[in-house]
Amino acid sequence: MILFKKPGEKNTRETLEIAVKKAATLPSKKILVASTTGRSAKIALDIAPDDLKIVTITHHTGFEEPDIQEFDEGIKKLLEERGHRVLTATHALSAGERCLRKKFGGIYPLEIIANTLRMFSEGVKVAVEISLMAADAGLVKTAELIVACGGTGSGLDSAVVIKPANSSNLFDLRIVEILCMPQNF
Repeated sequence: MILFKKPGEKNTRETLEIAVKKAATLPSKKILVASTTGRSAKIALDIAPDDLKIVTITHHTGFEEPDIQEFDEGIKKLLEERGHRVLTATHALSAGERCLRKKFGGIYPLEIIANTLRMFSEGVKVAVEISLMAADAGLVKTAELIVACGGTGSGLDSAVVIKPANSSNLFDLRIVEILCMPQNF
C-alpha cells in the first residue's frame, strides 16, 4: 500500500498508474474512476491499456447548481467512442439524506457510514460509493473484483480493490485491498 503524504489532485496520475496496474491483473479488467469535470477520466483514458474497461462516475446533475452538469461533454464523448462507460447518478451514500439533514438537521444512517469510511480517507469513501452506484446501474457485477478510485476535493488520491454490492445490500460490499490513499492525520 502506498501512503501519500498529503491528499488531493497532485496524486491523480500516480493513483491511476497504481490502479491501472492492479486492474490489469484482475479477471474483470475494470477500473472505476470518480471524475467531476472529466480531468481524472481523461488521464485514465490516456494511460489505460486498450483491454481495460473504464467506468467513470460523475457527480449528479445539480450537485453544485440546479440543472448544471459539471462533466465535460467532449470527454464523455471520447470515453464512449472508445467503448468506456460514463455514469451520472445520485450519490449512493448521501443525496437523499443530505436533503433531510439540510431541511431538518441531524445526521442519518448513510451519512454515518460515509463518515466512518472517511476515517480511512475521503477517497476511500468515494471509491465505496461509486462501486455501489456502478453496481446499481449494472456496470459492474457483485461477484467480480474491480478497482475503484476516489479523491479528496479534486483529483484522485485513493485506489481500492473492491467486491461491489448493490446499495440495497451495502454491507455485502467488501474492501479487499487498499492500494493507495493519503495519510489521514
